[in-house]
Amino acid sequence: MFDSRAFPTSWLQSRYDLIVGLGALCVLLQQITVDYQSQLSGLTIKGSLIHLHMALLFAVAMLARERRIFTLVMIITAAAWILPRFIRDGADDFLMLTWSVVMWALSWAWILWCAHLAGWPRASGDNHFTRRDLVPFAFYGLFLYPLGAALLSSSIVLLTSPAQALNSAFQAFFAKQFGVTVLVLPLVVAWGERGRQRWQKPLQSHDIGIFVLLLLGLALSLWATWRIRGGFGIQAGGFSSVVMDYRFALLAALLWCVLRLPTTVAMVFLSLTLFALVNASAGAASQSNTMLGFINMVHITLETSVLLMTMCYLWVLSRDRRELSRRLAAETLRDTVTGLPNLKALRRYANEQPLQRHELGYLLLDQTDTLLGSFGLEAQAAAMRTVAAQLKSLVRVYYVGAGHFVLLPHAKAGDDVWDRLVAQVEQTELRVGGQTVRLLPYLGVAALPDGATPVDTALLSASSLAYEARHFSEVRPRYSTQDDGLVREDRRQQLQDAAEALACLRNERVELYFQPIRHSNHTETARRSVTGEVLCRLRNEHGELLSPARFIPAIEQSGRGTELDLAVLRALFALLRRYPRALPHCRHVAVNLTGQSLASTSFQVELRTLLADSPLPLSALCFEITETAAISSTSAANQLLEDLRGKGCRIAIDDFGVGMQSFSRLKELPVDIIKIDGSFVRNVTQRGRDYALVQASVAVAKAFGTETVAEYVENEATANCLRGMGVDWLQSYLYSPPVPFVQVLAGASERSGMVASIH
Repeated sequence: MFDSRAFPTSWLQSRYDLIVGLGALCVLLQQITVDYQSQLSGLTIKGSLIHLHMALLFAVAMLARERRIFTLVMIITAAAWILPRFIRDGADDFLMLTWSVVMWALSWAWILWCAHLAGWPRASGDNHFTRRDLVPFAFYGLFLYPLGAALLSSSIVLLTSPAQALNSAFQAFFAKQFGVTVLVLPLVVAWGERGRQRWQKPLQSHDIGIFVLLLLGLALSLWATWRIRGGFGIQAGGFSSVVMDYRFALLAALLWCVLRLPTTVAMVFLSLTLFALVNASAGAASQSNTMLGFINMVHITLETSVLLMTMCYLWVLSRDRRELSRRLAAETLRDTVTGLPNLKALRRYANEQPLQRHELGYLLLDQTDTLLGSFGLEAQAAAMRTVAAQLKSLVRVYYVGAGHFVLLPHAKAGDDVWDRLVAQVEQTELRVGGQTVRLLPYLGVAALPDGATPVDTALLSASSLAYEARHFSEVRPRYSTQDDGLVREDRRQQLQDAAEALACLRNERVELYFQPIRHSNHTETARRSVTGEVLCRLRNEHGELLSPARFIPAIEQSGRGTELDLAVLRALFALLRRYPRALPHCRHVAVNLTGQSLASTSFQVELRTLLADSPLPLSALCFEITETAAISSTSAANQLLEDLRGKGCRIAIDDFGVGMQSFSRLKELPVDIIKIDGSFVRNVTQRGRDYALVQASVAVAKAFGTETVAEYVENEATANCLRGMGVDWLQSYLYSPPVPFVQVLAGASERSGMVASIH
């Protein structure tokens, strides 16, 4: 139904005010006519080529959901039409008066029926005009309704002559058709768009300039043509005829209005233009007594109808396209899963208006991956929405990814906003899958600097701080300092190193080095055997050799430790197969395993496949694991290490003594060799704490029946001290630096050839 609140005037306070206002408008529109003389069947009758009051009634029938509104407006209009004639003619023409009342009643029913067939009024109350409404309106509004009105008017044949009835039908058809063309559809379109977001782009100064020049040029052409015709004595309808000649130029100007101006203004221009064309058609209507004149009149009717439908169709297309574009643009500003504003929305907000506070927070919620794995994506998304809702009173929330938020504080949030925010997240209990879950927050805060991309710069700094907070389990917010740039540079270098290392692994640019391990007795046989640790080096695409300190931390940090271990084993077995004569001399070949490999099920499958085709007896292989890696994944490590020992391989714990639970966890791990960390070995000759730790390590090893290896033996005094303490093996630069393993195997092959030739 009509909503009186949509009217700007203050006096439309009720439904009846609206009815009175529409009725008065209909009465006013009765006075707007396009006069002409119809000369059909030898009769000359004056009439109007347009009935705007009936068009307004048709529009009310389409828009008013309450039939009472249309009925009362119709009664007011009919009374304003009939009463003056009753006062003028009195009861002398009672039959004509009765016929008029009946015609108004039938018109009431016919208008309602045609509006209903066209799909109006809408049951939902949504008067939004769409492309689907064009064809029904064209048929029922522009053709069937005028045709029915003409048939009703022809019933006057009961009171007058057939010639007068024919004139009446002719006038009724064209007057109703032109009225609907000029008023109904523009009014319905404008009414349906009220209160909706404007879809046209704001007008620029050059747009207005182009339109003004277009109108001035058109007006000048119209005036010049009119004057020229007058100068040559051509009288073909005067100015109206000139307007008809330039109707296609009017179409171009009208198209600009429809596509560029606000909908209400554009529809006003459309109605005025159509009214001008109808007014210019009055001369053609006067010539309707001839077949050519009648055909010309029908042609003008079709032309104005096509013009109306074309303009409205282009308007609907343009509106729908821009609305779709706006919706798609709005969707790109939100995360598709959670519906929360994303990083693009943050950048737009920061660019469109000055920020209230020049700082930015990056919130990292721990254990969000557990939510996904345990409860599913929707549960994780619901948890993220809950957290965002809890924080909206303090900050503007932007969603970056699972458990990652960028936060902009409100101007009145207070200086302690970040501490309160962390406390609020810690206290928030999330109901997920019927369980109560708490997420641990880690927050980094950075200032927004001046520059072209202040948000991106602050985001980089704040995210680094949040990750640092999680790394150090820091529950309080971490704020940016002058050292942030160095930290970020280190992380970027780490990412670069990881990428370079992975490229080397996947392109098989792996080179193996070997550092011998000597028995503390220094027997000649022990020195000739291949006993030691295999060390990995990578050669980049420039031919440079990368040290382990450069690529191993980066690979482990990126979670690619299993790729490194498998690449080393494949390179080792391939190299051993190249030197079959060296295999009998390989007594103890140690290979390192990362902690990620110990916990990886897929690595265990690959490892078993490789060991099944090992060129060495498995008893000659030793796998070294760091103490921290073994302790952090004890259950997974136990399973793998027990399996390896069952196949005959030996197990060594590297860097023993560094961990806090070295001795208590040792009994839980299947170990054959303990490698004492070099930090204790360097100062063992000083007989201080390091000496006591090494001595305790040797005692524990003997108690567990394992051998010991001391690393970083730098001089003979240290070696002699270690021998005296009972250390079984020594590994250091004192005996040999790491050398290419291919040289070691080549030397062992030569010794095998010499022995074979002697025998």
